[in-house]
Order: sequence, then C-alpha cells, then structure tokens
Amino acid sequence: MKSSAEMTHAASILGLKEWGTIRMEDLTKHIDIGVHDHEKGVTQPVRFDIEVLVASHVEFEDDIQNVLDYEYLENSVQAVLSESRAELQETIARRILDRVLEPKAALAATVSLTKIEVMGFESDLGCTMVRVKHNG
Repeated sequence: MKSSAEMTHAASILGLKEWGTIRMEDLTKHIDIGVHDHEKGVTQPVRFDIEVLVASHVEFEDDIQNVLDYEYLENSVQAVLSESRAELQETIARRILDRVLEPKAALAATVSLTKIEVMGFESDLGCTMVRVKHNG
C-alpha cells in the first residue's frame, strides 16, 4: 500500500482542503480462512494493510491527544480475528472497516488483505475494500 490514491479521492469527495492518513502496513497473521475443504481448520498467512483518512488541522500541536492513535489499527484487526471464522477475505475486510471507522476522526479507510503462499497458486491473492463515511 504505497499509494494513497483512494484516500485522495475520498478527501475530494468529502471536500477536504487539507488531510492526512495513518496507516499500518505488512501486518501478517496466520488465520483459518477459506472456502475450500483443504483450507478449513488450517491457518494461512494473511497480510493486512490499512490506511485511514483523517482531517488535518492547521493549528497542530505535538501531542498524542491531537491525533488518532495508530495502535487502534492493529487492535481492530485483532478484535475482528477473535470473532467468528470467516470464509472470505472480503468479509474480514468489511469487519475491519467497521471497526477502524468508529472513531469520529476517521473519515474514510482502505483495508487490504492478501493471502500469502496460497496452495495451488504461484501468486498472492487478495482484496481491497474502501469506505467513505457519510456526512451527517
């Protein structure tokens, strides 16, 4: 997730003149996921990448109280993974979007999941889900 094109587009939709993002990249968890019988009950490495759009304030002070704490991104992933098993990466991505968009300061988010070392494939397989909060 080296590009913020989705978040730039979201900022444009929201009419922001100044914004920033926070992100978590390359978090790998071994999880039980998949629709095929050979995947059920077996953990697979999945990479999580999350980016959250936040409004930027002109009068900024160097204080943790003035920003959205990055730690909640990894905590959101962990909370979702502790819930019921999901067969689809898209299901997990949507659940993570629900959590990372809970704080008022979070205006939009993109969540990418990538299965690494997929049996029967020579490539990684993944999905990206993007959501912009509704105003009002």
